[in-house]
Amino acid sequence: MPWKICSIRSAWMLFIFLSAGLSSAQTDNSRPSTASARVMVKDVVINLTEQVDTSGNIDREFRRGSETLYRSRIQPLNQGFVLQVSAGHPSQLGTLRLERQRLSVVDTQGQPLWAEELTKPLCLPEFFPEFVKAHWDRLSLGRDPLACGAPIIKARKVAPVEWVRLPDGPRGERLVELRPGSFGMRFFLSPTRFTFSADGSTLLAQEGQFDTTPDPKASPSYVKGAASYLVTRQAQNWPLDRFGPLAK
Repeated sequence: MPWKICSIRSAWMLFIFLSAGLSSAQTDNSRPSTASARVMVKDVVINLTEQVDTSGNIDREFRRGSETLYRSRIQPLNQGFVLQVSAGHPSQLGTLRLERQRLSVVDTQGQPLWAEELTKPLCLPEFFPEFVKAHWDRLSLGRDPLACGAPIIKARKVAPVEWVRLPDGPRGERLVELRPGSFGMRFFLSPTRFTFSADGSTLLAQEGQFDTTPDPKASPSYVKGAASYLVTRQAQNWPLDRFGPLAK
């Protein structure tokens, strides 16, 4: 009888241990935080807010006055994520789901748009800080660009983009730039520079292209401007396999 009690107790303790480990893997020790930035587009101000909750979900919104220009939510998975764009230009709306290396995309009605097996990691504005932090050692001066893919819902494709490291800022800030990864992408993406703290844990500023349009009711065109974070954006600790295939 004592042996049976001991066996049951050991099994129960093992279950608790495994459950705790799974919970830890799911949250990745996420820290709740709120970031805010002022995006200056000529003489117009667009406000950007980003909120990270205890489960690691990231809510992102661009507003001009009382008007919402863009709104999205990222839900992390163990080996991937779900991105839902609920407000913005009609060409941006939909839900993307990445699990391991498979990307699937549906429209606002849940109808499939396309699916594919990826050969390179994904990088999206919602988790640029997490992507840069996870690939911190790979982004070194003089090294070949780091290739990744940017899903474009309207075009039903993953477009090639790449990251390069620039010389550090005057106070030791780490500067990286997102560039088109092909000749064709030069017509859709302007080089965009990001300023991070020296250890890569904090996004301080962005200059170039943003993922919102100036008018969701007009023809699609992305905002170009400069943003300084009034409350800086803290990068969460995302594992490399959450972005899809490992970068080369």
